[in-house]
Formats: sequence, C-alpha cells, structure tokens
Amino acid sequence: MGLQATAIRDMLYAAATYGEAYDTLREMAGFTQEEISDSGRIVEWQKAAKLYDLLADITHNEQIGLLMGGDVPISMTGMVGFMMQASKNLDEAIQVYCKYGHMVCPMIVYQYKTDGRLAIIELHQNTLWKSTYPRNARIAIDFILASTVNHIKALTGRSIYPQAVEVEYAKDAVKAYTDVLHCQVLFNAPLHRMIFRAEDVQTPILTSDASLFEMFNNILGQKKSLAIQASCRDAVKHLLLMQFKGQIPTIEDASAGLDMTVRTLQRKLTEEQTSFREIAGEVKKELALHLMKNRSGTITEVAEVLGYNDLPAFRRAFKVWTKATPKEVKKQLSKEYMLAG
Repeated sequence: MGLQATAIRDMLYAAATYGEAYDTLREMAGFTQEEISDSGRIVEWQKAAKLYDLLADITHNEQIGLLMGGDVPISMTGMVGFMMQASKNLDEAIQVYCKYGHMVCPMIVYQYKTDGRLAIIELHQNTLWKSTYPRNARIAIDFILASTVNHIKALTGRSIYPQAVEVEYAKDAVKAYTDVLHCQVLFNAPLHRMIFRAEDVQTPILTSDASLFEMFNNILGQKKSLAIQASCRDAVKHLLLMQFKGQIPTIEDASAGLDMTVRTLQRKLTEEQTSFREIAGEVKKELALHLMKNRSGTITEVAEVLGYNDLPAFRRAFKVWTKATPKEVKKQLSKEYMLAG
C-alpha cells in the first residue's frame, strides 16, 4: 500500500512555495527524481506518510495540509483525474473518485451517498495509519479536504464549498479550516465527512466528454482487474486493511468489494494456496504488531482498536497468530526499541 509516485512529486512542488526549494525538499524527504516521476509506481505508505511530518516541521505549520491542498493540480490524480474531467457533472466525477481513488492512495477509501438534499463524501482512513502516525494522518486529511475544494473549482469553474465538514481529530486552528473550506467544521466527529448540497453536485463539468469518459473507464477497469488477477491474495489483504473498523468484514462483503462472487473469490484464493480466513488472521496479526510497536498504549487499548472487547479472547487469538502472549511480544518490542534508540 502507498501513494502514487507522481502525487508525491506534485505535493513537493506545492510545498516548495512555502519555503525550501523543490530539490531540497525532495532530498530531505528521501526521494529521487526518478522515483517520483512514474505514475505507475506506488511509494511505500510509511515513507509517503512521513512526508507530511517533514513539511509541517519545516514550515512550522501544523495546518500545512490545508495550504498545500489548495495548490495541487488535479493532474496529481493521474488517469483518475482525466476521467473526472471527462465526467458529465460533479456527481459523476465524485463517483469516479470513490471507485478508483484507491489507485492514487490506497490508504483512504471514499464512500459517497445522497440523503435528501445532501450529498455526503465519507473518508475512511486506514486504521493502522491513524493509530500509528496520528499527526501525519491528520495532516493528510487536511490535504484531502482542501484539494477536494480546489479540484471541484477546477472541474466546474465554480467555487463550490461544502455545507459542513466533520473530522475525527481534536479541535485546533479553527480559522485555518474556515478560511479554506468556507463552512462550519465539527471536530471530534465519529467519521471524516464532507457534506454538500445535492443541487451543487449536479453542476456540469467544463470538459465533459462521453467518449473519453468511456475510454478511461475501460482502461481503469482493466487495470483493477489485472491487479486482482496478479494476486487475489494481495487484493483481499488490501481490502481488509482498508475496511478494518473493529472487525474483519464477512467474505460476502469482501467479495462484493472486489466485484466478484464468493465462489469466484474462494476459487482464486485456493489457486493461490490460501484462504479468506488465513488472510484475515494475517491482517489482524499485522495490525496488532504495528500497534504494539508504535503505540504507548496498553494491551487493552490495542485489543479495543482491533475490535476485541473481551481481553482473554484477544490474548487467545494473539497467541494463535504469534505463538506468544501479547505481554511477551510487547516486552520484546519495547526492548528492541530501546536498543535501536
């Protein structure tokens, strides 16, 4: 999982307007020009995420995500952005990003729905990211909020702002948010959401082109299909990591998320000599180890993040995954951290 390489490049260009030169920022972030010049390349998510910390430190601005998001072009989203530009209206463009946005940044899943007079975009951020690196996870959401407003203007030629925005993190620098988003912002919300008027999302796209839309839809659909064919196991693991909200989704939900039947999913996984249950166990183990390694919280808190309200049940499951108790593993990880420091 990670971030599209050229999106990193565009972020660095945007950040360069607030201080250090582009090449200096790129080198400080540990990227080569070749590494971030290929739209088909994905940068490891931990490395991409830490870029936000670097930029906040350099600019001494914890809301740098809001500023940068207003400067990045829609081209940073690659072919997904081209398809959005060919969409009929804003409603269709948002649906495109919800369907294919994971090709730009697999760490955030977008869900879109209408509720009467409202159109709502939900941003489901990877649990591991939020728990392990809360600072850059917050800056990343700020970046997405601002870039969404920015891209909407580029697509429609109109300044269309949300009616309200809700974010999961704590209240801070309220004016910085209202200056960019031009709406009320609710902090400490249960979910990241942008709420628009339903009539606003019917605004036509300036560069709408039905033929180009169909062409990009076919190309992106093929890319998604080829990725699943290359490794159904990896596709399932990514889906589980992204939909992990206290519990692993059912195999029915997972197969629906991959646009295939349960039987087809099971057959493909069998061909790769694995199973849905085995992959689900791997995901839980990976999350547990990351949380223990990077969190100062207790084992009980880690269990709660993973959806275990019963601590003994978590201990039993953990021992199955690792052949050790949570206490033993946390002690070993703490020892390794102290030696590394």
